[in-house]
Amino acid sequence: MNKILIPVDDSKNSDMAVKHAVRTYGQDPNAHFYLCNVQPTLYTHISKFLTKQTIHEWQADRAKLAAASASALLEKQGLNFSFSYVTGDKGEAIYDEAIRLGCNRIVIGTSKKNSLSRLFENSTTAKLLEISDIPVEVVTGNSLPVLERWGIPALGAGAATALMAVVID
Repeated sequence: MNKILIPVDDSKNSDMAVKHAVRTYGQDPNAHFYLCNVQPTLYTHISKFLTKQTIHEWQADRAKLAAASASALLEKQGLNFSFSYVTGDKGEAIYDEAIRLGCNRIVIGTSKKNSLSRLFENSTTAKLLEISDIPVEVVTGNSLPVLERWGIPALGAGAATALMAVVID
C-alpha cells in the first residue's frame, strides 16, 4: 500500500500539497492519504487552569477546521484518506506520525522564501528535511508578502546584530 502523509494547516500552500498528491498518486488504487495537523502544546501555566479533556476537545476542533478544505478535496475525488492530529514541535511531530502510520512519503507545502528568511525562522520544512529518512516532497506555493519577505528578517537581523554588539562590548 502506498501511504502518503500530508501535513495540513488550512493554508493555500497545504492545499497545493494535497492537490499535488492527488495528481501524482490519486490514480493508484492502493494509495491511502493521511492528513495530519499539528497543534501547539499549551504552556504549563495555561494548561493548569484547564482540564485535559477541555484541551483535547479544543485541539481536536482546531485540527478539524484546519483540515476541512483538504478533507473536502479528497472526498470530492473519492480517495481513501484518514485524518489525525498531533501536538508538539511541527517537524518532529510530523515525522513521528509518519513513522507511526508506516508512511512511504511525506508531501508538504511551503511558501517560497529567500535565504535570509530561512536563516532567521524555524522552518517546519527545513526541520523535516533534516530529520526524516522518509522521502519528503516539497511543493512550493506562492511567494511571501513583501513585508514578511524582507521586513521581518531584516528586523531579526538588526536585533541579532545589536545583541552581538552588546555581548562583544
